[in-house]
Amino acid sequence: MIVIGDIHGKVPEYLNLLRRYEGQSSVQVGDFGFGFIPTPIIPDNAWFIRGNHDSPEAALAHPQYLGDYGIRVLDGVRFFFVSGAWSIDWQRRTEGVSWWRDEELSLRKLNEALEVYKIEKPDVVITHDGPNVITDSILNKYALHKTKPIPTRTTQALDAMFEYHQPSKWIFGHWHVKHRETIEGTDFRCLPELGWCEVNL
Repeated sequence: MIVIGDIHGKVPEYLNLLRRYEGQSSVQVGDFGFGFIPTPIIPDNAWFIRGNHDSPEAALAHPQYLGDYGIRVLDGVRFFFVSGAWSIDWQRRTEGVSWWRDEELSLRKLNEALEVYKIEKPDVVITHDGPNVITDSILNKYALHKTKPIPTRTTQALDAMFEYHQPSKWIFGHWHVKHRETIEGTDFRCLPELGWCEVNL
């Protein structure tokens, strides 16, 4: 199974990447571009979660959307996933056009996701954003923002998950940098735009 970073509407490049790994299932980590581009047709073994730059309605309507959260098995790899994130630049965007008020999961859904996570204690996690323990490290290393972003309900839920159970692998996008770091035994991988990694048994 391969995991692919944000693509921001670059569908031809995304499809070219899928052709390189034809026969393998894939999960794209969100910011596909739903709501910004026409609804794409993608292979049956290519799946995605949604990011903050995806229309929730358009993503939910697509047959290859994994869902808001849950457990899935692809190519023998069992993983937990959570969609959504917060846009730091939301005030400069247009609601319903380039920003969606429900870009983050609701507090109820995030609490439900946390309960599933506690029960399942997954070995592999795929999300759009990451918990603060890794995103703080990314912000410090790459100086992406002059001020630290405020805590969001998504990052607080991801923090609670990581505090409860540290998986072997946690893969995410959102920050547009290539970064890999092990924290408390978890191999964190932040994928850049159109970046990818393989996840094996």
